[in-house]
Amino acid sequence: MFKTLTIDGKEMEFAANAATPFRYKQVFKKDLFAILGNEEKAEAQGVETITELAYIMSKQAEKVDMNKLNYDEFITWLEDFSAMAFISVAEDILNIYMDSTVGTATP
Repeated sequence: MFKTLTIDGKEMEFAANAATPFRYKQVFKKDLFAILGNEEKAEAQGVETITELAYIMSKQAEKVDMNKLNYDEFITWLEDFSAMAFISVAEDILNIYMDSTVGTATP
């Protein structure tokens, strides 16, 4: 799944695929499947999770070397945005990821 969103007046590309939850875990040391599968935990970590997911998906869209991503790079990336930049696009970010999990095969 690939989509362009405007965040803080900047057009940004986002990509999600089968590697997204694994890249998320690689950088943030958290299980995206567990977070999204647990409504209480997802709500408690909402803004944080969406912002982290946006980072991973933006880097996937940029086709950077995903093995070089780390938490410090994430913080540096965040410095280009206002504190609540991802709140207004949270649903879009989550939808990009969720749409990538829908299979196209029919039984």
